[in-house]
Parts: sequence; structure tokens; C-alpha cells
Amino acid sequence: MKKALLLCATLCMSAIGFAQQPFATLTHNDSVRVFYGRYALQQAHAAAAHGDVINLSSGSFEAVNLTKAVTIRGAGMFNDPATGRINTVIRNSFNIEITDTAHRLTLMGLYILPGYTMTLYRAWHPQFVKCRFQEVSAYYHSDASRDSDRTTSAHFINCIVGRWSNATWSNFQNWQATRTGFYNSVILDMGGDARRSPDILVNCIANQDNSTDYLNSKTILNSILYYNTTNYGSTNGYTSFHTIGINTYLFYGSTRTYFDMTNMGTHNLHNYTNYAQVFQTFRGTYSDGMSMALNDSIASTILGDDSTQVGIYGGVYPWDPSVSNPLIGHCTAARRTDAQGMLQVDIEILNPDDDDE
Repeated sequence: MKKALLLCATLCMSAIGFAQQPFATLTHNDSVRVFYGRYALQQAHAAAAHGDVINLSSGSFEAVNLTKAVTIRGAGMFNDPATGRINTVIRNSFNIEITDTAHRLTLMGLYILPGYTMTLYRAWHPQFVKCRFQEVSAYYHSDASRDSDRTTSAHFINCIVGRWSNATWSNFQNWQATRTGFYNSVILDMGGDARRSPDILVNCIANQDNSTDYLNSKTILNSILYYNTTNYGSTNGYTSFHTIGINTYLFYGSTRTYFDMTNMGTHNLHNYTNYAQVFQTFRGTYSDGMSMALNDSIASTILGDDSTQVGIYGGVYPWDPSVSNPLIGHCTAARRTDAQGMLQVDIEILNPDDDDE
């Protein structure tokens, strides 16, 4: 499906080679602007206002520090061999520091390259959907006068996070992320000592390695926790229901109150000693695109509070890395403006949500 858009003549572009370059479209009210090349995301963000929508094509874009509550939608976090669709890649680390509370920041369908970090300084109810993050750092400003600078109620849905790092040093509690929830997502490393886990894990798979207290006072529901080391993971004050744990080191110690599922039958908690008992192929080491499907016997007999399987394939947001937002196939522009000073641009929409696209 193609949609012809008229843009202002002040938008400078060349018609040659547009389809080969990554590009971004910025939608503000009824107007659309197009930016091309690896810096297109930076340019679109600079021109955006709170509440605008930035659509990114497949390809690689340089990151930008996000200071505006916009929606940024990419072509997906993974390549799709079945359709030939290429993912949207973000290069370099970036910060989120947004003061606006009338709009929500949303990131969808993005793959952040290894070695780069997304740092949450401040945002109100941000939402991250179907994104692959190498590291998410929920941090603080050392300036005590900025005690309102923290991220509140961030939601991660159908995401994969290589490492979650939420600062918790005693004098800076007010500057860390609060009420963070992960839903049908995978966290491959929930940090180390002096870090705190997300506040809510629902239908998640998470690695609880190497910490003494970061699951304290958390809610864990319909999830799977695994543990690769021999360090104990204390979870005093946690609330956990319908959850599987792998590796018994996680659950019991003689000198502390550990995450002891064996004594909590009323919470429908289950303890297994190795990955093969729970997963079809996952063995504690993840690579992009890997299935984390459960064995049939586990998927059909260990159910969550909603009667669907525990882990990422059950629950309200069953795992699906593909995006459904409109994806841009190509964009071409006329060589010159028309008599009214308008420039005609032809944009191909690959998967319109409805007939109005």
C-alpha cells in the first residue's frame, strides 16, 4: 500500500538512492517530515515535540539522547528470514532524561548493538516494547538538589535485556528507577551486589546471579528464575507466586532466609536442579533469536494464576518479537516542487494496521 504525502519545499532531499539509505519519518499532527542517513534519528528527534511519532526504517542509526516524550518505532529487534525483513539497529549508548509528564516515551522494535547502554535518568511511565537492550542502567544524578530526577513506572514488554543495573547505594535511593515492571521479557543478568532488581516480574525469565539482596520486597509472578553460580541470592520480603526456580543454590541457605520454594507450596512454587528439566533447548546461555520454550510436560502442567503457562510464552503478552506498527518499505521524492511549492513524496507502507493507513 502506498501513501502520497506532500511536504514543505524547505525539506531538502535528493531522489537518488533514498531507498538504499536508512530513513526516519517524523509525524507531528497532520504533517510528516523525512530524514535520511545514519543520523536521521538524531535529526528527527531534534525537530520533534512531545507526543510526536518517529518511524524508523530497517538499517542502522546513530543513537540520540532522548529528552522528548516521543514514540520511536522500528522494524523489529531481530531479522526475519521468513519475510526478508531487516531489523532496526541503534549504534552507541544513549541517555533518557525527560521532564514532560503529559506524554509517554515509547520505544518499539529496536536492537541496540552490543557494548552500548541505555541509561534511565528521568522519565514518566516510559514504555519499551519488543526491543533488545544490551544493558539498561537505571541511575541517578549525584546532585542532591535534583531529587525529582528518577524514572517512574517504566514498563518493559516482550524485551530482552542483557544486563539490568539499578543503582541502590544508600544515599541515592531517591534517584533510582521506581516501580519498574517487566512483562513477558527476558533479563539475562539482573546485576550484581549493590543493585536492585525490577520491582515486578510477570511471565519473565530472569537470571538472578551474584547478589545478596536485590530481590527484596519484589513481586515475582508466573516467572522462571535461574542461577548459574554458587553465590546465594537472598530474597527476604519477596512475594512470589506460580514461579519456577532452577538450581537449588538459589533457594536455601543455613544462615539466611533464602528463596526457599520447597517450603512454600501454597504459592505454587517449583524447584528444579537443571535446565533440561524445564526448557526444550535453553541451557543458561542465550544467543539472539534463541527459543526459550518450555518442555511440553512443564508447559501443560505448571500454570500461572491465569491458567496459561509460566514464562514468556504465557500471560497477557505472549512472546512475539515481530512488530505490528506500520513499517516503511521505501520512500522516493519528486525532483522539484509543484506549482504550489509542495514536494511530493511517495512512501510505501509494508503492513498497514488498517485501511486508513
